[in-house]
Amino acid sequence: MRKKVLALLMCGVMLMSLLTGCGGKQSNGSESEESKTDGGTKIGISVLTMSGQFFIDLVASAEETLKASGGELLVNDADNSSETQVAAIENFISAKVDGIIICAVDPKAVEVAIKEAKEAGIAVVCLTSKVEGYDAYVGADEYQLGYTQGEAVGKWIAQKWGTDEKIEAATLNYDLLESVIQRKNGIMEGIKEYAPNVEFVADATAADQTEGMTNTENFLQANPNIRMVCGVSDGAALGAYEAFKANQMTDPDKYIIAGVDATDEALNKISEGTIYQFTVDQNPKATGKQLVEVCQAIINGEDYEKDYSQNLVAVTPDNISDYK
Repeated sequence: MRKKVLALLMCGVMLMSLLTGCGGKQSNGSESEESKTDGGTKIGISVLTMSGQFFIDLVASAEETLKASGGELLVNDADNSSETQVAAIENFISAKVDGIIICAVDPKAVEVAIKEAKEAGIAVVCLTSKVEGYDAYVGADEYQLGYTQGEAVGKWIAQKWGTDEKIEAATLNYDLLESVIQRKNGIMEGIKEYAPNVEFVADATAADQTEGMTNTENFLQANPNIRMVCGVSDGAALGAYEAFKANQMTDPDKYIIAGVDATDEALNKISEGTIYQFTVDQNPKATGKQLVEVCQAIINGEDYEKDYSQNLVAVTPDNISDYK
């Protein structure tokens, strides 16, 4: 009888132990919040290129945000190369980062490396394009990004120049990335919807201001009647601005330069009343901060929004006072 009582008591102790274990805080597979605070969060970020002002501003903001909480940001300039980006992700894993922020050159090309990161318990936050297995995404629809610019430009043309006279225009693209092709399509279709008299007569790839200027100079030599250049980025469009300026094409009532990203230099040009009259606000500084904060929330097991779509605003001479 005594043995039966002892056996029942032992079973009771084991059952209580199991119940206590089941009632503990659930783990998300990463280190505890306390350990992150003690050692500082380490995050790796890989962006398309650091030659554009948008990514320069975004990375600087991300670095400032992480440093303020005692963390460290490892930065990779993929230079538009998937191979470089894959190698960077592998280096991040080896460095035992807590999280990775990635703007993928090619989402498919980095899938395996991102899977390895996830298996290592690393949080993954995507910018612009989603990679399979991601934890969170921050970005804007590429077509809508372009359309926001095109709509503003098209409405301006219809109001100021009318829709009868043919207006020759050019685009500075970045067709090396499939997603950015949709941005260019959005620009052109947004303009044509409101100003069907616009004819796009030239197009070239431009990753930065230098290429934007060189290609616009070529546009103007071949098509001297061009009155407008629309770029898929402010970096490229600022190059177009310099080319127009060098050709004394500086009257904002006759010429238009438009970009995307709302970089400080583009905003300055708009506020000064130059021919640089349009950009699209993606707010790179706020985006950099948000990327880090979302990544930290994932790492610390806190609530976060899995898919966040950025609000897009066309910045024009009419609303530039809201930005300057």
